[in-house]
Amino acid sequence: MRILLTISIIFCISLKSHGQTLIKDKAIIAQQERMVFKQWDEDKFYPKPIKVLGIPINYLWYSTWALHPNYPDLDRRPLSPTGEQTQRLGLAAAMQISSDYYKQHSDTVKNLANAEMARISGALSASDPLYQLYYKKELKPLEDPVSSAFQGSAPEVVEYITDHGAYQWYLDNMASLSERYGFSKTLDMERGQRILMYHRIMLEMRDILEKWQYKLDMSANMLAFRKLHERKENGEITISNSQDEVDIAKKIANQTQVLK
Repeated sequence: MRILLTISIIFCISLKSHGQTLIKDKAIIAQQERMVFKQWDEDKFYPKPIKVLGIPINYLWYSTWALHPNYPDLDRRPLSPTGEQTQRLGLAAAMQISSDYYKQHSDTVKNLANAEMARISGALSASDPLYQLYYKKELKPLEDPVSSAFQGSAPEVVEYITDHGAYQWYLDNMASLSERYGFSKTLDMERGQRILMYHRIMLEMRDILEKWQYKLDMSANMLAFRKLHERKENGEITISNSQDEVDIAKKIANQTQVLK
């Protein structure tokens, strides 16, 4: 009997210690609902003020709301139309719009700057279509003036024109144009200005090449006349001293001054 009584007491104590009592306070539930997900309902503020002749007589109302009489009149939900969270979300959205605008503006400035840099950059000048189609081929002699100086010329012409200083004149002028040509390809400038610079260099190069070819031709004529004169002096051939031949000889002799 004692054992049974002891077990019953222990069982009752365990139920008392581990048991939970469900409390449903409609005032708390109403506060939670209006603050979280439901509308601000002024009719669900508990306890209610039981009024007699317009005077609240419910002492529970006094203990709860008497110190905050204006609380039910103001929507205090964070997500209400004027709530703090709504204002924060609106401010965040406005800041995002402003940030997107500034980003778009900066991207536009960046794209314009890149386009302008690509237009005037010397590093990209070789990609110009007009340069690729025309000026690159026309200005090719400036890339290697030495190799293109005596194309098709006899060795004695090369020796003669080198000894008389005409070759040095050619190298100096072509080197100057080649340096300007390199600057026009690498310096940053407007495309129109670069094209005009190519064209001026091309015209000057053509003038130099024309004079250079004239010097080569006159040197070849001078050497041919010299050989002919030597053969005449040696008696290998006989040439009549007509007035035309004398004039040609004088002309060739005068042109030797141009080669120096």
